[in-house]
Amino acid sequence: MAALIVRPPHALSCLARARDLGRLLDCVSQPPPSDAEQIVHIVHSVGRNPYANLAMEHRLFERAHAESRLLLLYRNAPCVVIGRNQNPWTEVNLNRLSARASAQTSSDIVQLVRRRSGGGAVYHDAGNANWSVHMPSAGFDRDQHALMVARALQKLGVASARVNERHDIVIGTSNTADDGTYKISGSAYKLTSRRAMHHGTCLLGADLAAVSGLLRAPPAAPYLKARGVASVRSPVRNVTLAGEDKGAHDPHDHFGAAVAAEFETMYGQAASNTTIDVDALAADTDGTEGGFAFDPKLSNGYNELMTADWLFGQTPQFTFSTQPTEEDPRERPLRPLDVPPQFDLSFTARHGRLQEVVVSGLPYDASEDVDSDCATDFDRAAAAALEGRTLYEIRDWRAVLAEASPVSLDAAGIASTGGWLNELFGVQCY
Repeated sequence: MAALIVRPPHALSCLARARDLGRLLDCVSQPPPSDAEQIVHIVHSVGRNPYANLAMEHRLFERAHAESRLLLLYRNAPCVVIGRNQNPWTEVNLNRLSARASAQTSSDIVQLVRRRSGGGAVYHDAGNANWSVHMPSAGFDRDQHALMVARALQKLGVASARVNERHDIVIGTSNTADDGTYKISGSAYKLTSRRAMHHGTCLLGADLAAVSGLLRAPPAAPYLKARGVASVRSPVRNVTLAGEDKGAHDPHDHFGAAVAAEFETMYGQAASNTTIDVDALAADTDGTEGGFAFDPKLSNGYNELMTADWLFGQTPQFTFSTQPTEEDPRERPLRPLDVPPQFDLSFTARHGRLQEVVVSGLPYDASEDVDSDCATDFDRAAAAALEGRTLYEIRDWRAVLAEASPVSLDAAGIASTGGWLNELFGVQCY
């Protein structure tokens, strides 16, 4: 399932078969042979499970010796990956993602992933190479490994590859953000007092149409005022490597070999070079060895990444309002014609829970004979009923509003109003 190449002069006795992956973690935790030397590891993941790859990356970050240098190379099945401090409702078109997440054909499925590092939202698929460097935090800077990858690309014939002022790798002839410059690699960071991690991407053949469709124009964004980190949109392009022959080899392997060579040039020959299959390791086939059960921290981290509480509940506080407010005076988009113009909903979401809810203009059924004073009381009662609800657990706003209202609502009015909110929040498949 996995292979470990051990190189002299400091050979480490480690195995990396599926059932013995724990020994790999022990391997990278070993100290350097002496205070004057550093120890280097390279890990290649051939699995495509994004949750497993990110869980393994985090566990390597935790376990590797403080003075070691480690390079992890991997790629993922189609997914949208958002940063630790980002708001999925402002970054991702969740309606389109929900449709792709529930696709009947596995090749059409796109998953939502929240990583444990900062940075912006990115799209991953098999045409996107991922690199991750772990090292001591002392001496770390934000360009050194982007420059490493740029040098690897230059040696693969991408002469214009360079690192810009945003620490991204770009290609093209322009030195500005004007047309002619394209981003091919973005990156993110995680820093502790002990260790630094810099991980990034490289577009070798990604589905750029999917990037546009999933990461642009989130329908809820015009109604949200968020505290989270917003992504910076840049023109992107796939890069072609010199001598690339997809029939003869995988461009990802071509890229990975070049990056690994640059990594060893920087830090010295790797003491261990390991290939792992995270898909096999994460698969819970017998209830004892699968699901990373050999390492409870790795298993718990892997399982947490797939939960709605992590994907949505970790979102920094934000406010939502269907109408302009003093704090957020932006004009709102025109609402659908069948949504009652008097309807208004606003709330603050803290850890995904609705607070400070205000509702007005609910479409009450004509048979209820609701006058304006009663309507105000009923709106307040509905708002109170919504307090404390978990936003990402609301699958159908039509049913939720009908349940919250103390009297019957007009069937057509609540269908259009609730349907509109469903479109804005788009979490039906999670």
